[in-house]
Amino acid sequence: MRGRTQTPREIVTIARPIAEAVAPDMVVAAMKHHEARRKPAGLFRSAWNHVEYGMNNEYGDDISDYYLDSASALLGDIMQRSDVHQDVHLGALVLSSYMPLFAKRAHDRTVDPSDCDEVYHSLGAALQYLRPLHINEPPQWRMAEAAVLSLSARMHRPDLLLFPASPREEQSANQQLNHDSYFYTGNDKLPIQQKLLPTQKVYDECITVLTLDPIINKALKVTGGGEGLSLADKVNRLITLIIVETSGSSLQPDEKKFLDFLTTAVAAHHAELTGRGRQLLAA
Repeated sequence: MRGRTQTPREIVTIARPIAEAVAPDMVVAAMKHHEARRKPAGLFRSAWNHVEYGMNNEYGDDISDYYLDSASALLGDIMQRSDVHQDVHLGALVLSSYMPLFAKRAHDRTVDPSDCDEVYHSLGAALQYLRPLHINEPPQWRMAEAAVLSLSARMHRPDLLLFPASPREEQSANQQLNHDSYFYTGNDKLPIQQKLLPTQKVYDECITVLTLDPIINKALKVTGGGEGLSLADKVNRLITLIIVETSGSSLQPDEKKFLDFLTTAVAAHHAELTGRGRQLLAA
C-alpha cells in the first residue's frame, strides 16, 4: 500500500487512508503549505506532515528517518515555546509519545506490549504536566482524549492500542469521515470518533463513536460513589487515577476497578468495529 496512487474517491475522502497509504505528493503539498508557519499551531501541523511523509517510506529508511527526526525536532521547538496554547502543547506531547511507534510502523517493525507500556507512562506524564490545578477547573477536551488513548495503552495489547489521528484525519472537509483516533490493523485502521457527551452528528458507517461520559457513569455505578459529581469532577477523577498509576503509586481496589472497567469499555469499541465486518471499512 505504500506510495500507491490515490483513487478519486480517496482524494475526496482523504481522512480515510492511513498515513502509509497517502500519496507522497499530497503530503509534500501539505508540508509546503505549513513550512513557513512559525507559530506553535503551524509548527504542530508541520510536525504531523513530516510524520506522515516519513511513514510512507517510499524512498527508503534513511529518508523516512530524516522526516521523522525532523518531526521530533519540531515537537521539541513547540514544547520550548512560551506562547503555546495548552491544546497544542498537549498535542505535541501526545504525538511525541507515539513517535517510536510511528517509526516502527514506517520500518514495518512490530509494536509489542512494552511499547504500549511506554506510551501509557508517557501519556500519564503528559497529563500530569498539564492537568487542571483545581478539581473545579473543567479539563480541556484534549485531555479527555488523551485519557482515552491512555486507557487503550494500559491494556498492553498492540491490537487494542489507539493511535492519535493526524489533522488530516481529524479535520478533513468530509466531516462524516473525521475521527480522533484509530486502532491500527497492520494495513488499515478502525477509526474512532471520541465525544465527551452524546452527539447528534452523523458519521460514516466505518466510524465508531466512543462517548466518554456514559462510560464513566457506568464505571462509577459499578465501583460505588460518584453521586452528584460534575462532568469536570468525573473526568478529573479519570485523569488523576491515570497519573497516579503511571507515576508508580498504588491504586485503591475501587480505583483500580474503576480504571479496569473503563479500559475494558475502550476495548469493546474495537470488538464493535471488527464485529461489523471488514466490508464496512473499505475505502
